[in-house]
Amino acid sequence: MGAFFKTFFVCLVLTFGFLGYKYFSTESYNSDLFVSKESPVFGTHDDFTESAPIKENPIVQTPQTPKTQETVKPEVKKYAHTCYFYSNNGALIPVKRMLTSKPSLETTISLLLKGPTISETKKGIYSEIPANVDLISVRNEDKGLIVNLSSNFGNGGGSQSIESRVKQLSKTIKTYSPNRPIYLYINGKEVEYLGGDGVYIKQPLE
Repeated sequence: MGAFFKTFFVCLVLTFGFLGYKYFSTESYNSDLFVSKESPVFGTHDDFTESAPIKENPIVQTPQTPKTQETVKPEVKKYAHTCYFYSNNGALIPVKRMLTSKPSLETTISLLLKGPTISETKKGIYSEIPANVDLISVRNEDKGLIVNLSSNFGNGGGSQSIESRVKQLSKTIKTYSPNRPIYLYINGKEVEYLGGDGVYIKQPLE
């Protein structure tokens, strides 16, 4: 009888063991099972933490700097002013000066009275008109152009120098106004004799 109970007990244990294996292996596993925060396999949903959403860096477009337009400088127009000076061989020659101002008789005479530039002097160009002669006025009257100069115009030099400077003045004025008679005045008075030697000045100037 003892061997029978032993055999029966072993068979009973094996039977319950087999049934337990079948129960747990079929009921605890489900092929449709999925893991989520609401139905975790292990632990509770508190054990899962939501990851922070990935922030995408905004695309910053660098504004293109507009091309700087090249500023075109307007061309400065220049005008020729002609004065007559003497060359190193004694000839009376025209010398042009380029200025932004339009030619006028006052400007032309003023350029003449200033004499040649340094570069012109190096080339042998000179003037018979003394330095520091002032242009007092230029008047256009019925009888002709009245050119009024300071008394320095008659200072220094001999008769030949006086004649040369008068010719130089007359030639320069005629480039601006070729058809008008020219009268030379000194300090407001019409000139008859000029210089220390008393050179006679024929009016209007030739």
